[in-house]
Amino acid sequence: MQLKILPFVSFLAYLSIRTTISCPILFKNNHGKSFKIGEIDVENCSAQGKCQQGLIYQQTMTPTWLEAHASYIYRARKSTADQITFTTGHTANAVLFRVALIPPGLFKKPTPLTIEITLAMDISIGQSTDSDIIFGVSDASKFVGFMIADKSNYHDHAPCYGAEGIPGKTLRYLKTIRKREPRTRDSFYPGQFVFTLKLDEKRGYCYTAQDGGYVKTDGYSKQLSLNNGLTLEAYKDDDARERYGIKLIKVAITKDAV
Repeated sequence: MQLKILPFVSFLAYLSIRTTISCPILFKNNHGKSFKIGEIDVENCSAQGKCQQGLIYQQTMTPTWLEAHASYIYRARKSTADQITFTTGHTANAVLFRVALIPPGLFKKPTPLTIEITLAMDISIGQSTDSDIIFGVSDASKFVGFMIADKSNYHDHAPCYGAEGIPGKTLRYLKTIRKREPRTRDSFYPGQFVFTLKLDEKRGYCYTAQDGGYVKTDGYSKQLSLNNGLTLEAYKDDDARERYGIKLIKVAITKDAV
């Protein structure tokens, strides 16, 4: 097991190596409210012709952090310092939590952004329980992301596959993308998942430790509007018996070079 995970660990280390430009200045949205995202003043840097690329948001979301900062969390849960466990619920595709990432009005025109989401899930739940969960981002009217399958689905499902729909109290008009391919040769539930969402290209990439480094690439039909802001969201699947254990979430948003 450890030998299979090593290439993935190296891949994560590669993802973490980046050059960022620090511009720690407060700036304002179109409502005049001052705020700061990460260490990049996007509007000021753009006006000066500097800081055209770099990290604009980064947050490590522990269970304690989520309890304090999420704008919404599903009530059927048990939370400790180590893990949030969401339990059964009869509403199909109900939202589990929301976290604001970028406020409305920050990007007034199309901007190339890359979002990286790293997840640490409870392996024991994913190995033995119905635990299909959807993670991604929305602009309040459209959602794009990935569904993570539990081990019981590996016989005819990819371990992760694209998902899109209309966000809200539930994820409506849910569409999954190529959920049956490519499947993995390894049958273990990895517990770690990395999603890369290239919003301007309407594409997403999912990485796991399976097969020495599994990669799934999917294209979306929906284009998010950055002017509406961006929110991290998670949704349950349609089975009332589903359970989910979330240990850690890391989110980084990068403004790419044009």
